[in-house]
Amino acid sequence: MPSVAPSEARTRISDLIGDSVYQALGLKEALEDERQALEAQDLDGLDAVVESKSARVDELRRLDEKRVALCEQWGFASGPHQMTAIIEWCDADQVISSRWEQLLVLAAEGSALNMTNGAIIRVRQQHFESSLSILRGGTPGPDTYGRNGDETGSFNRRSLAEA
Repeated sequence: MPSVAPSEARTRISDLIGDSVYQALGLKEALEDERQALEAQDLDGLDAVVESKSARVDELRRLDEKRVALCEQWGFASGPHQMTAIIEWCDADQVISSRWEQLLVLAAEGSALNMTNGAIIRVRQQHFESSLSILRGGTPGPDTYGRNGDETGSFNRRSLAEA
């Protein structure tokens, strides 16, 4: 039996998740700004966005740790089913479940944006390394995979035309 009244638990968890949604929206905005800065090659803008993004991630981590600890304190085991148990126990009006779903959607959107930004960074890095190889008198490596299907080849391998 949980050590807190369902109405109090509903209010506290709902507020924590609401704060997390707010931070996740800020993170999503930072990731969108990061993409714009990457595309424009705006290094000053990128520095500011990275700081903002990092602060949002730290705050989201802190809020999630607080949520998990609070649920454990009330007697709900940590793990993937913790929120399901909380929702089943005290979410008669579906406030928690709707906020939780909103947070999960924002997390998925943020993850997709982060992967896109990572891809942009990797493409720029490959371009930079190829240019650097040419400047050093070498031959740029292939843009995709090596002979054995690996991605980790040196940039001094023979070009496809030489093979």
